[in-house]
Amino acid sequence: MDKRSNLSKTISYKDKNIIKYKEVVSSCFLSPETNELKFQTVAEDVFYVYSAYLDRRLPDHYIRIMSLLNRNSNKNLDIVCYLRGDNNECYPVTAIKYVLAENHDKKYGGWLISCPIPEDFVPCQVTVSAKVKAENKTPSLQINNITLNLIDINPGNGRFDYAVCVPPLYGDFLPHKLIEFMEFTKHFGAEKFIIYHHDIQNHKSKKVLQYYSNQVTVIQWKLPGEIDLKLIKNHGQPLAHMDCLYRAMSITDKLVIQDIDELIVPHDKNLFWKESLSPLFNKTVIGIRIQSAFFYNCTSQGDVVALSCTTRTQMYSSSRTKVVVKPSAVFEVGIHHVSKPLKEEYRVIVPDPWTVLLHHYRRCLKMLGMNCKNWKADILSVPDPFHVPVFDLLLSAVRIAAFKLKPAHKCSIPNPDFREKGVGRERICREIVSVSTDELKREEVYFTISENSKKQDTCIT
Repeated sequence: MDKRSNLSKTISYKDKNIIKYKEVVSSCFLSPETNELKFQTVAEDVFYVYSAYLDRRLPDHYIRIMSLLNRNSNKNLDIVCYLRGDNNECYPVTAIKYVLAENHDKKYGGWLISCPIPEDFVPCQVTVSAKVKAENKTPSLQINNITLNLIDINPGNGRFDYAVCVPPLYGDFLPHKLIEFMEFTKHFGAEKFIIYHHDIQNHKSKKVLQYYSNQVTVIQWKLPGEIDLKLIKNHGQPLAHMDCLYRAMSITDKLVIQDIDELIVPHDKNLFWKESLSPLFNKTVIGIRIQSAFFYNCTSQGDVVALSCTTRTQMYSSSRTKVVVKPSAVFEVGIHHVSKPLKEEYRVIVPDPWTVLLHHYRRCLKMLGMNCKNWKADILSVPDPFHVPVFDLLLSAVRIAAFKLKPAHKCSIPNPDFREKGVGRERICREIVSVSTDELKREEVYFTISENSKKQDTCIT
């Protein structure tokens, strides 16, 4: 008897033309928003695993394991998966190795390890191991057996229309960049953010993520310590994209993959992704590849970058693109394109840049045939009747978020009128808060503080 038939019920995906599959009823699966995963070592310097997904989108079911492999040394390994079910049954199967398209020939790269699932079996866990091929016996290579709990791919559970995936953040980037990215992207239609965190050094930027915690799932992405960052593409960005893609299948209908110095902006009469992008999807179009332009020459020093940088490269880039996809209809996504749809009939389209454009706020890079000499003026997106009120509102949203994240300030300018009149309990304290390009824009903010505080007076919100 097919054990799956006893443990499952039929679930239809929102778009019946794309996916129909069975949902396993089990409590053993991890949440797709879990942030407790980490890289684990199967074979040091050779094979590492991060997460595992139960994939039943096609008639043949697999466990998909997000892995890092040494490009050369992994050739000596045969990977074995031990599938475990609720009742502790165990099935060993030989895994299939699939190399990701955008590893850029680095020593370490992202791989998708697929473990085929027997038709009459429903796994809860997978234990990953490896065997050194007989002709390449290496006594010094220690193999560890690593057990991973599964994340179930269930598009029927998606709660959002648009979610955004941000690849690993690292270094000392300024917090205002993240604030601006969050506020503008929310305006365009993002309801959920999945942000990968490798090593954010600026503690203020960490506070920004905490501030948006009700909309952001932060995924710890700490690479194995023995991997030299020079020997892997952008802190493992291709694999992070894949992990985010597979997570998002159970979270959202459409997934936007972009960096925090980018905005995907409708350039037609519409203001929002739902109006501009959603109509482009249909039963076969499962992805949109959006062309880009560099925005760099800012017109004024004090404004929010997305509003002050309205001069762009005259040339559009058809290489430095980003994608919006139906994640459950994609097998592999890269950094700038969809590497492989789930089915052959699925397509990715490239809309005209005057319909939707990726604004890339950075210095122009003379790569891939890009012309960085010719520039032209370009408004952010919409016609003038909409431009002023909408983006005044966005400017306010950015400033408010920046202000709320500032620490309490010492009150240096007491109001003399209140002191002369003997007002005892409270006084107004005037504080100037800088919110320029480095700290957004200059604003005057008034605080109310307690005069009876035993500590030195401070401004509070």
